[in-house]
Amino acid sequence: MSPVSPGTQVNPRHSGHAHLVVVHPPFVAPLQPNERPPATAHDPGAARAAVLSLSTVSAIHREYAPSRLEHPGSPTSREELDGVRAAAWGSTVKISDPALVEDGVMATALEDEFQAQRKKHPDARIVAVCERDFGASYTKILVAAPGAPDLMVEGFDELEITGDPRATLAAAGIDLDPLGEGYDISDEGFFDYDGFLHMLTGGALSVYADEERFESAFVVDRSEEGENSICEVWFP
Repeated sequence: MSPVSPGTQVNPRHSGHAHLVVVHPPFVAPLQPNERPPATAHDPGAARAAVLSLSTVSAIHREYAPSRLEHPGSPTSREELDGVRAAAWGSTVKISDPALVEDGVMATALEDEFQAQRKKHPDARIVAVCERDFGASYTKILVAAPGAPDLMVEGFDELEITGDPRATLAAAGIDLDPLGEGYDISDEGFFDYDGFLHMLTGGALSVYADEERFESAFVVDRSEEGENSICEVWFP
């Protein structure tokens, strides 16, 4: 695909974000849904290396000083689509990259990166999630937990599950029984997704008003894969 010209605006009715979390062993005790993660020191060098490991990135063009963790805003222009944020807290790495967003139609960037990271880190717990709103709202969650088959949750109005959520949680050391009926898993549905991701990632995807954790922000040069993903999803 031809690169999108600088200054091109994203359709204001379109929004989205994508996160990738890699939790390396040894794994700490899992958080409960209402437990806050500790304020572990951020490692900018490890965050930089994680960004450079992405298939969507060819180089880092600019790096900013670390700042407090926050929810990423949805990109509004082609330039903002080259913004990647990453944090490295002990054994946990969290990356937010808009080039990993999928639309549930043809794009496969999130799943491709998930599989690539899974091969690089076979002993790690890997969680990839994206949300895309372009008139229809699409959600995708991918989880690899050592000791359990991969889990995928995706869909538009209704989310479909491929895999065994209870086996995934058990492999992460999470016991659903003490959590009560709100976390029951059945053929008819699934429990609270925010709580699910909070437990699996050790709170890496949760952001608090008085946040004490830090992350780094980067402007990157895109690889061919990254540029193609941006063109396909953000400028169809």
